[in-house]
Amino acid sequence: MLPVQTESEDIVRERRARVRRLERHTAASLRALSGSVLAEYKSNRLLLGAEPLRFASPYLVTDVQHAALPVVRGVADSLALRLYHSSSELHQELQPNEPFARIIFDILEQLRCESLAASSLGGVRNNVDHAFDEWCSCSRANGFVESELGVLLYTLIHMVRARLVRNVDNEDVAAIIEATRANIGPLIGKPFYQLPKTKHDQALYAIHAIEIANTLNTLVDDESVSGRSQGSGERRIVALPPDWDPPEDKDQDNSTVVPAQQVGGAVRNETLETAGGYHVFSREFDSEVTAEDMYRDVQLRAVRQQLDKLVASQAVSINRLALHLQKLFASLEPSDWFFGQEEGWLDARRLSQLVANPAYRQVFYQHREVPESDVVVSFLIDNSGSMKSQRFEAVAVLVDTFARALELAGVRSEILGFTTASWNGGRLLQQWRAAGSPDTPGRLAESQHIVYKSAESTWRSSRLGIAALLKTLHYREGIDGEALIWAWQRLMARSESRRYLVMISDGSPMEAATANANGDGFLLDHLISVATQIDQRSAVHLGCIGIDLDTSFFITNSVDADLNGTLGNRSYAVLDTLFRNSRH
Repeated sequence: MLPVQTESEDIVRERRARVRRLERHTAASLRALSGSVLAEYKSNRLLLGAEPLRFASPYLVTDVQHAALPVVRGVADSLALRLYHSSSELHQELQPNEPFARIIFDILEQLRCESLAASSLGGVRNNVDHAFDEWCSCSRANGFVESELGVLLYTLIHMVRARLVRNVDNEDVAAIIEATRANIGPLIGKPFYQLPKTKHDQALYAIHAIEIANTLNTLVDDESVSGRSQGSGERRIVALPPDWDPPEDKDQDNSTVVPAQQVGGAVRNETLETAGGYHVFSREFDSEVTAEDMYRDVQLRAVRQQLDKLVASQAVSINRLALHLQKLFASLEPSDWFFGQEEGWLDARRLSQLVANPAYRQVFYQHREVPESDVVVSFLIDNSGSMKSQRFEAVAVLVDTFARALELAGVRSEILGFTTASWNGGRLLQQWRAAGSPDTPGRLAESQHIVYKSAESTWRSSRLGIAALLKTLHYREGIDGEALIWAWQRLMARSESRRYLVMISDGSPMEAATANANGDGFLLDHLISVATQIDQRSAVHLGCIGIDLDTSFFITNSVDADLNGTLGNRSYAVLDTLFRNSRH
């Protein structure tokens, strides 16, 4: 059985690596065309900084893993044109009140931006056309046009795109939209013909787009849009992007990042747990364990010897690293006095010496300042299967050395890990299936949180627990957002005045059962929302060390670490890079 599992892990790891490469190339293309340096593309969606952006145009939804490369390029170019030609602030300000009207308004704005692609950008225009044509072909086969809502959107998109960009010369398309076009044409004719004339002015164009959106909104009831009526839920999934969720309030943001609710300036636990629309099917099988309880003592002693050899082979002095960390985290506090100094505060007890010998100058005293480190540093390590590619050894060496050096510097530290108790959901997935497999069940994995070293324990007493990082039988899948909350809660319960949380990861969250039941972006949205709230509204200083991957799309304060080969001083400068500006 073991060889089969290893082969499966290799296939999954290779597929995820390919998807990450495609997403990085897509993000690079987005940034180059839009001029937006914060643009990222992850889990089939556009992010600006740490915030996922939502667009209603259904042809912008694609699965990078399975879509043809020209389609991915077309979607990326379409999104880039939207970023370049549209002001999101103005769009939010002008959008209609009704949910379905907002969807129409958003689609019309997307088509406007695509029509503004310069004639010199022939490749971009071809890419956009290719992605749209592919959607046209697929939508006729996947049920998109089988509902009244779907055929209405399908017809409107073709009508406006033919007016602004180019006509689709296809008999099948013409047959589908003919009746609906004849019905809505007279209703929206006047503003419809004004769209090309005003497309270079977003605000002026919006006047006519709003009129079209409000007119068509009267043709559908709210239930058919929201999916609350019987039988309409399936139509909504087919008709619109799966993550489009128009807000109830016009002033509310379209993103899934939930604004943090605060009590005395601190993020509330329940806000983090439900951020980004996150929820859990059941916590019955969740566990928190210590590393020593996971393996037999003889196994841990063997891997401890292996870890000691790896640490000894690195090119860094632990004592010198401790001095550097002391400078980074410690602050000088007055502890005692130095007497007999040549400057400082005058010591009246020594005035007689000055009278007897006017050349005597050692009549002052000064504060003696000693470094104090009222600090705790927590390392939260991704224990997903992808970390098995030799990088887990370098991570173990890194955190083991940091734990020793921080202790010498007078700084408390803890080392935590997160994984799942089984592959592909385990008992929780079975429980969900037994319940009838309800839609959008939330997290379907048995979460497992691991304490390799607590903040109260010394490095020596935790040596065997830290060495368990080299035992990879428990490296499975990752629920990153909940793990971040767990580590944050542990830090918030401590008394130190300064708290630092360092996440170490090689990619975005991935758990197969949860992704299949809720969508690939379900876990990532939660992680981004949690990280954003902790970073902006919490007393914890948050940073991330990315292993062979740029992790700044979900934690802004991130640094890439090259852990290949022998670890030197540069590898251990990551904490300084992350926290040099957050000492106080």
